[in-house]
This record gives sequence, C-alpha cells and structure tokens, in this order.
Amino acid sequence: MIQRASARAFCLATAVLLGACAQQAPPIPDTPSPLAWQQHRDTLETISGFTLRGRINDANQGRTADLRWIQLGDGDFTLQLNGPFGIGAVEIEGSAAGVSVRTRDGTQYLSDPEAWMQANLGWSIPIRDLRHWTLGLPAPGPLDNLSVDTEGQLQGLRQNGWDIRYDSYQTVGQLQLPRKLEARTDQARLRLLIDQWEHLELGPNRRS
Repeated sequence: MIQRASARAFCLATAVLLGACAQQAPPIPDTPSPLAWQQHRDTLETISGFTLRGRINDANQGRTADLRWIQLGDGDFTLQLNGPFGIGAVEIEGSAAGVSVRTRDGTQYLSDPEAWMQANLGWSIPIRDLRHWTLGLPAPGPLDNLSVDTEGQLQGLRQNGWDIRYDSYQTVGQLQLPRKLEARTDQARLRLLIDQWEHLELGPNRRS
C-alpha cells in the first residue's frame, strides 16, 4: 500500500510539473507571410493621392514642425512646414516642371530641394522617396533591407542611405496606414507623427 501510494504521489507530482512546464513554455512566434505583405503592398500601391497632417521632429536639434503633405495623383505635391526654424512657414511644391520653395522672403526655383532644406532647416529628407515611405511602402529603386510583421505591414526598411522604422499604424477606412515612423542616417534622426490621413485617391496599381 505504501509503495502504491508513493507511486501515485510520484505520478501526480510529475503530471503537475509537466503541466506547469507546458503553461510556462514560450509560444512559438508567428513568421511573416510573404503573401500577406504582397497583398498589403498591392493595396497601398493603388493610392495615387492623399493629404496627411502631422508633425515632424528633428531629434538631433529638438525642434518640431507642423507638417501638411498634399500628394496629387499626377505626381505633383505640396509640402507645408510651420515650425521654429527661424524662417517662418515653408511651402515646397513639386511638379514635372521642377521644385519651388516659398518662404516669407519669396519664392525660389530649385534643382536640389534637399540641399536647400539642409542649409535652411538643419535637416533634409529625400522628398520623392518620402511620398512612398509615409504610406508604408519602399520607394522605387534598389532596396537594402525590408522587414514586415505577421499582418504584412512594413516594420522597417533601409533604402538610399536611410533607415526607416514604423512604430505604429492606424485604421483609415479599410486600410492600415502608418501613424508613427522614424527616419535616420548617421547625421539625421527625424520622427514623423501622422495625426490624420485625408482625401485618399484610389486607382489601379501604380507600381513603378
């Protein structure tokens, strides 16, 4: 009887121990689905135009500006910045004809708007690429690295010397679009918080 009781106790203790181990075992992580990313990317690439409102922060200098980006379906865009840069509000417009910058001192027509931004704002970012990065897409051209989550949403990429990290997304209609992202190089660290997406223009896939 004593041996049987001891055996029962041993079996019970073993079962409890195994059950506890099973409960404490870490879950097997999900792996990103290439199909999920392809479907998400294809949907985003139907967006030909949009308006976004938010804030951009220069982490190196501790300065924040209000931002409004208007992207038209024909490729024209307007980027408006209003913040503590010492030059007042800035409006950058781009079209097939070129890029212009309007400040309180007048309008300049530029071949290199990024160089102007660096000289006058203390930072710059590839404007043509930003149109894609803000949507959660890589820009056309070579891509060094890309990572997505289990839902197919872009989590990070490295392209044209920039590391882009996506911290959160927001629901816009039937879409999931970025809310917080960070863009950095060895010299720059910019954070973009998108408060509102408006006027989404949808059409056929416009993959470049």
